[in-house]
Amino acid sequence: MPHNFTAADVLGSFESALLLTLFLPIPGYVVGWMTNVFRFRARTFLMRMVFSTPIAVAIMPVFVYLAGGHPRVLWLFFAAFWAVFAALMGKQLWTARRPSLPREFWIAAAIVLGWALLAILSLADLQIGDRLYFSVSAYDHAVRSAFTAAAARAIPPANPFFAATPPVTLHYHYFWMLICSLPVSLAGLAPRHALYGGTVWAGIALLSLIVIGLEFFTGVKERLGRRALIGCGLLAVTGLDILPVLYLSHFKAPMYADPEWWNIQITSWVDGLLWAPHHIMAMLACLVGFLALRQPGISKLGRATSIGIAGLAFASAGGLSTLATFAFAVSLGFWVLVSAIRRWWDEVALILAAGALAFVFAFPYLRTVIIPGIEGAGEGGFLHLAVREFPLAMRMLVRHTTLNIPSDVANFLLLPLNYFFELGFFLLVAVLRLRDVLAKRIEVTREELAAWTMIGSSFLIGSFLRSTSLSSNDLGWRCFIQAQFLFLLWAVLLLDAWSTGRAAADTRHGRGIRKVACAMLVLGVLGTVYQVIDLRVYPPLFDRGTIAKAEKWLDEDRQAGRRTFALRSVYEALTGSLPRNAVVQYNPLTPAYIPHLLYSGHDAAIGLPGCAAGFGGDPAICRRRVDTIVPLFIHPSPADAARLDEICSEFGISILLVTDSDPAWAQPDSWVWKRAPDLANQFVRAFRFADPPR
Repeated sequence: MPHNFTAADVLGSFESALLLTLFLPIPGYVVGWMTNVFRFRARTFLMRMVFSTPIAVAIMPVFVYLAGGHPRVLWLFFAAFWAVFAALMGKQLWTARRPSLPREFWIAAAIVLGWALLAILSLADLQIGDRLYFSVSAYDHAVRSAFTAAAARAIPPANPFFAATPPVTLHYHYFWMLICSLPVSLAGLAPRHALYGGTVWAGIALLSLIVIGLEFFTGVKERLGRRALIGCGLLAVTGLDILPVLYLSHFKAPMYADPEWWNIQITSWVDGLLWAPHHIMAMLACLVGFLALRQPGISKLGRATSIGIAGLAFASAGGLSTLATFAFAVSLGFWVLVSAIRRWWDEVALILAAGALAFVFAFPYLRTVIIPGIEGAGEGGFLHLAVREFPLAMRMLVRHTTLNIPSDVANFLLLPLNYFFELGFFLLVAVLRLRDVLAKRIEVTREELAAWTMIGSSFLIGSFLRSTSLSSNDLGWRCFIQAQFLFLLWAVLLLDAWSTGRAAADTRHGRGIRKVACAMLVLGVLGTVYQVIDLRVYPPLFDRGTIAKAEKWLDEDRQAGRRTFALRSVYEALTGSLPRNAVVQYNPLTPAYIPHLLYSGHDAAIGLPGCAAGFGGDPAICRRRVDTIVPLFIHPSPADAARLDEICSEFGISILLVTDSDPAWAQPDSWVWKRAPDLANQFVRAFRFADPPR
């Protein structure tokens, strides 16, 4: 019976999720118990387990980085965590009565299991006969799979697209990949499976953060379980993206691989978790650190412990996502200013102390990634001033009006409409909340004011700044995560009030507002459902001719399914026989690069165009590699064939892998056909050279 790659991905991802229990909730439980952060010891066992994962996400990334340079020390620490947890569980089982599990527990367990299934089935390769299709989100996961593989080999990891001796340190916010690399190091799992398992735990951490946020940011004391479940349900709600997507499809516009791409997106929760969970985890670490500083009624020792927790959390956040942490740092700067104006000197002192400690913890990482750049290594600066764009509305203005308005002015005037579509129901919640605050129906506590400070800074950054290190405005996507989470907490309170029929809510919000809110909720859920389906079915639909035009990273000859199956088959056969430090070289200029990054698990001499020198490395060295290696795949000369072994020896290449889409394949007199391959099929030929020392 032929190997089923879908089943292998599902099983491998679940195995990774189970192994990550050793590195997230278990250490988080031990840290929570030892520090008593968030009154950890006073809680029920079930609530302690809920709090443990966000605590771990806030603490463990920077811990793994600092200890990871000495693997034996790192594993000794984890062994200590596991031993302490076993002792605590033994005490729990010895002294505790059999717990009575409330209905909310079973609902939450069903939600967690449902999320795990959704995440893994959305990310796993889909095999249909001899065709294999990766998810659209593999566009990002392919690069991060390579980073995860590099992190499993060494911490700090090297740039896997620029194999060199000595290694070139990776310049990226890779702390989430460090966590995901631990199952790879422990059990030899595939890096992509570790990432998919990590996505499961990212979702669980976000679900748990809702409980912490409701209690410590909004002051919820009653019906916490019920309200938390409402929050879990709201994670399935996005903005009104479904409306412009339907509008565009009515006019036969090409189908987007992700419906978020119709605009400069404010990413939905599900889409954000499936594509780039590390940004959401950075927001989580920031909020855990911030809320740890705001615990009421704790002793001086407890306050000092909270500063330590916050310092570690802020340091972790910086390595999890530069973009999300930048947005939080700006909001924290505004909050320090507000606190100073109001003479809340205790607030100022706590934040400055935690910030200084975070810098100390993060400095070893920062000095490896924030260094004078090499000319030409990056694609641009970090950010610049620009009004948030609204491309669809601008096209409609040009097409249907004769107005000659400068683009920045038009985009500025269109900001409310832009945010209306991107935030949908949650923008309505924010407006209703602001109305109640201005009418003094809601008390402006420190937490309330802090929340509005974070929201205001998100809108300020998202409206008037954009990142330029990539062509996409990543900063404009990620700076809203903190605001989205606060909107979600307020939405929980609003829906809970409406559902319980509280008189005050009935008076403030009429029936018309409720109908509008219900319509927005339905559209938001439909938008998320469409997203999940689209990410899964887009590649096979294009392959079968249903979609007329596809992204450049899908093979135009509509053989992507068969070619991906063939590539993965060869890479799977190579994996067991190659040493971890082997260099596998494919055509770095191929547009369909995703399968190589997903399945290789090894460094490449040129892994992406320009050796991805923006992640570390000298472009001048890369140019020499390109001049020597790329012709082997494009138009090899007889001289290239004669120097093949010499070239591979010079750059430490163990495998040269050629596909039928490489120009050299179509040249019958090239080395591709004159040299006997070690592995071959209809679409792939792999040639083995000398392996490096193990």
